[in-house]
Amino acid sequence: MNRRNKIDLYFILFSILILLLLIFPLFEIGNKVTPFVLGIPFSLFWIVSCIIFQFIGIVIFLLIDKDK
Repeated sequence: MNRRNKIDLYFILFSILILLLLIFPLFEIGNKVTPFVLGIPFSLFWIVSCIIFQFIGIVIFLLIDKDK
């Protein structure tokens, strides 16, 4: 397996992880209202943090794979 295929595999696994964090049953971990984080309910904070984490991950993958 060459370097390009490894990066593609890691990106796919990363994307699946983010998808699983946003759907049932893993969303049940963050599906709470009571603890407010930055003035928003925890479930909304969970979604926003997953989106930000995915954005940072995509930027990192783009920086690693500059040759394309």
